[in-house]
Amino acid sequence: MRKFIKVSIILVILATLILGARFIFFNTKESSVGVFVSAAVEQDTLLTSISATGSLEPVDRVEIGTQVSGDLSRIYVDFNSKVKKGQVLAELDKSKWITNLRQSELAYKAAENDFQYKKIIFERTQKLAESKSVSTVELETAEYNMNAARFSMERSKSDVEQAKLNLSYCVIKSPIDGVVLERSVDVGQTVAASMSAPVLFILARDLSQMRVMASVDEADIGSILQGQRVEFTVDAFPKDRFFGKVEELRLNPTVTSNVVTYTVVISAENPEFKLLPGMTATCTIVTKEEPNAMVIPLQALQFKPAEGSYEKGMPRGQGKKRLGRSDDAARVWVSVNGRPEPRRIKTGINDGVRVQVLEGLSVGDSVIVNQQMQTVKEEVKKEGDTATSPFMPKRPGRR
Repeated sequence: MRKFIKVSIILVILATLILGARFIFFNTKESSVGVFVSAAVEQDTLLTSISATGSLEPVDRVEIGTQVSGDLSRIYVDFNSKVKKGQVLAELDKSKWITNLRQSELAYKAAENDFQYKKIIFERTQKLAESKSVSTVELETAEYNMNAARFSMERSKSDVEQAKLNLSYCVIKSPIDGVVLERSVDVGQTVAASMSAPVLFILARDLSQMRVMASVDEADIGSILQGQRVEFTVDAFPKDRFFGKVEELRLNPTVTSNVVTYTVVISAENPEFKLLPGMTATCTIVTKEEPNAMVIPLQALQFKPAEGSYEKGMPRGQGKKRLGRSDDAARVWVSVNGRPEPRRIKTGINDGVRVQVLEGLSVGDSVIVNQQMQTVKEEVKKEGDTATSPFMPKRPGRR
C-alpha cells in the first residue's frame, strides 16, 4: 500500500513537470484561415424572360345572332357540336314573316296594275295631244300620274324582296366551319332583334389554333417584340409545357387600381386539343437568348475577400487584357497560389442567377463565389526557448 502511494506521487510530480515545461516554452495561438469556394466558367444557354398571365381564347370566335324577332321553333345543334359553313343551326317561327311576304306581294301586284293603267292613259293622252285635241296641261298630268305609279310599283317590289329576306333570316345558318362553344337559347324562347342582335350561339373556327391574351406590366412592355418565343403552362396540365410566340402587342392600355398593363397576343398550337377556351396560362416570354454564352454565378460579382487575405495594390488581371471602366465592366476574384486576385471582366445579360461574361475570362477558369472563415489553433514556441527550468539540469558554464 505504501509503495502504491509513492508511485502515485511520482506520477503526479512528472505530469506537473511536463505541463509546466509546455506552459513555459510554448503558447497556443488561434488564427482564422479563409477557405475559398470557387465556381468554374461554363458555356451554356443564357436567357432573360418576363412572366405574365392571361386567358386562352380561340383564334376566330364568332357570335351568331338573329336580325328578325320571333319564337325559336327548332334548334339543331348543342354545346360542342361541330358544324360546317352554311349548316342550319336553328329556325324561328315563320308564320308572321310568311304573312308579311304575302301582303307585300299583293301590294306589288296592285301597284303594278295601277302603273299599267296610268301608262295606258298617258299613251292615249299623248296621241290626242299630237292632234291638238287635249291641252298641254292634261298631257303633263297624265305623264305625272304614270311616273308616280311606276315609283309606287318599284317601292312595292322592294318590299317584296325585303319580306323574302326577312323570311330567310328565320333560318339561322353557320357562317364558318367550327365548333359550338355556347348555346344561350332554348326552343320556344322569344328573341327580339332591336338595335343590337341577340347572341344565340358562339362558334370557334378551329381549336387546334389558340391564342393567349396575356397582361404585361408597363415596366416590362418595352422588352416585348413580335416573334419572341413563349413557354406557358396551365393548371389542368401542370407537368406539360406549351409553346407559342408573340403575335401582336396591343397599344390600348388597361388600368386597374392605378396599375397599367398592356395586352400581348400569343399564338399557340393545340394539336392534342388539351388547351380549352378560358384556361389561365402562366407565360414566360423569352426576351433575350444567348445559346453559347460564357456564364458565371452572379454571386461572383458580389464577392469580396476578407481583409488581410489579399495584398492591396497588386496587379489586376495578370495575363489578361485590361478592360476600361464602363457600365458593363465588373470585378471578380480568382484564386492564385491560394490567394485571391482581382480580375476585370465585361458582362452581358443575366437571368438573376448567372451572368454572361463577354471579356476577361475563359471557359475553364474558376472564380471565387464565397469565403468560409475557419478558426485554427497553433502551438507557438516562445522566443528564448533556451530559458532554463528550475526542474531541468543546467549545462555547464550557463546560469
